[in-house]
Order: sequence, then C-alpha cells, then structure tokens
Amino acid sequence: MHPFLLYEGCKQIPGADCSNNGWTNANKVIECQGKFYIGDFTGGYQIWKIFPCPPERKLIFSFTIAKFDSWDLEGVSVYRDDLLVGSIAYTAYQGEYVCALSFFPDLTEKKTFSFQSPVGKNSFKLLLEDNLQSYDDESWGFRDIKLQILNPCVDFYSECNFLGDMWRICAGNQTLFAKFVPFKIKSINILKGIRVQMKDKRFKGGILQTYTQNQTCLDDFNFPKYEKYS
Repeated sequence: MHPFLLYEGCKQIPGADCSNNGWTNANKVIECQGKFYIGDFTGGYQIWKIFPCPPERKLIFSFTIAKFDSWDLEGVSVYRDDLLVGSIAYTAYQGEYVCALSFFPDLTEKKTFSFQSPVGKNSFKLLLEDNLQSYDDESWGFRDIKLQILNPCVDFYSECNFLGDMWRICAGNQTLFAKFVPFKIKSINILKGIRVQMKDKRFKGGILQTYTQNQTCLDDFNFPKYEKYS
C-alpha cells in the first residue's frame, strides 16, 4: 500500500511556497545553496501547525533539516500534541561549508518520523522546538515538508457530526468490513483525495451519490463503497 499524502510544503525551488507556509511563528525564510528554508530559528523557538486527520492513523512526517552554524549537541525536537516524536542533534563541526553563513560548517539532512494520530480526535498539532542557546552563532531551518498516512481509511459514524459508533474501511479490506457492518450511516470523515460513492434504491432515489469531503449529517444509509483517486 502506498502512503497517502496528507500535506506537503516548502518544496519548490528556490522556494516560493516557503514564506506563506501555514506554520504558526514561521513566516520567514533563509537561503542556502539556492534554496529557501523556513527559518532560521534559535533560542528555544517553537513553530507549529494543526492538521485535520481522523483518529488512530499511522503517519510519516518527513522534512529536510538545516543546521546552521555551531550546534553543541543541542538540537530540534518534534512533538505531536504533547507527545515527543523524536529529536535531532548535531555537534559543532558536523557538516560542510555549504551556506557560507558562519565559521562553523552547515548541514542539511532528510529526517523521517513515524507516529499515530490521537485516539478520539479529528486533528492534531505538530510542533518543532529547538533548545539552542546562542542567538548569534547557531540556528536551524527546514523545507521539503511532507506528512503521509500509511493506512488511508474512511470513517463512518452512526450519528451526525462524527458521533456515536464508528466503523472504518481501509484500502484493501472493503469486503471484510462490508460483510460485518449492518448499521445506519449519519456522518462520514473523508480524507482529501478519497472519493466515497453511495447508491441504493432507498437513498436519494437510487441515484449514485459521490462525496469528496466530510459529510456531517446524512439521511440514513446502510453501507457505502469508496475508492481512491488514481
């Protein structure tokens, strides 16, 4: 199963999409080797972004980190809400003199972190925070940001507004779920890029209904099928 892209940002060259990036506290850029990075940040700085996402999804968060100047085994930590997902740390002389920003070498490296979206919530916050101490000779930035879901699914709820009992259909197991789910559908949580199709003679006059975004309160329906865009 291929990962399902939930978000990507600051990926253009040199980086026209890096300035207005949607991350809170992150509206500045720095250039290195002809590429813009969101940054640079230091001194215990925090940036964050809230992502809508159904609960209990396996996710991959990846980006290219840029170490500027002298890091003394200090670094940047990644949090999902208040949960530490992982940390990045370097020493002062790791890297090469690629950005020409200071006496110390710089370093750019792709980093990947895996985690799960929280139980019982339809969004979460990703936060990056550094513990750098010197404002004039150590900082960081990042770019090529990507958030992917490893198990793309559609969640169906027995009540409006994603309340009541929840059933889930994931890629590759529609038949298994369809066999064991006799219920009415009142709301559907749909990831961007997934299409839900519903057709029954007792629903909307038997006309095929197609949904590509969340449905918060539907007429009763027994069971849909969904398919992912190619």
